[in-house]
This record gives sequence, structure tokens and C-alpha cells, in this order.
Amino acid sequence: MPDEISVPDDLIALQLAARAAQRAATEFTAGISAEAGVRFPAPDQWLERLCWPADPPAGGLQDGPAASFWPTDLTDQLERLRVEVGAALKKVGAHPAFDEARAGGQHSKFLAALRKRVDDAEAASA
Repeated sequence: MPDEISVPDDLIALQLAARAAQRAATEFTAGISAEAGVRFPAPDQWLERLCWPADPPAGGLQDGPAASFWPTDLTDQLERLRVEVGAALKKVGAHPAFDEARAGGQHSKFLAALRKRVDDAEAASA
């Protein structure tokens, strides 16, 4: 078994794209949460923070919509980001290098090498 595990460059690119998609979705929701915290800082304004950018339901959460308090444009944007994350992760998972590593009995070493290469690539681009 060789000490050096080969990780294809195209898999690195796919993994970097998946991480970027995940960051975009996380930053989107974190930005809204942060703004809600600034607008409604008091401890008793938890309902306002939870519902913002919409107004809280008059009768409390039990009178609220079942799916989301967010306006349609924001829920659509979040759904688009989530779909992009899912598609990017599927591309990563479908790469044949994973099957080759499993077949060669090197899956855990391959995953470690993949993580290191992706981390190094992100650090180099930062």
C-alpha cells in the first residue's frame, strides 16, 4: 500500500465548490439572524427575532403559518441555496475515486488525503 494517496484534481474542485455552496447558505441565514438580533436585542423579543423579517402573528406562534415566517423571496433564495448545496454534494459523492479507494481498501486514508488537499487549496486561495 503506497504512503501517498492520490486525489484527483477534479474531485478537489468539486469539493471546493461544495464547500463554497455550503458557506453561501450558512452566511445567508446567519446574516438574517444577526440582523434580527440587532433589531430586537431585548431578551423578551425572542418572537420578533424568530419571525423577522416578517411580523410575528398576532395570536403568537400557534396562529402563524406552518412553513415559514419569512417572505417568499427569502424562502425562495434559501431553497435555491439549499438545492445548490445538495447538487454540489451529490457531484462530490458520485466521483469514482471514492469507489476506487473503497475497492483498494484505502477509503479512510483517501478521505484524510482529500480533506488535507481541500484544506490546503482553501488556505492557498485565502
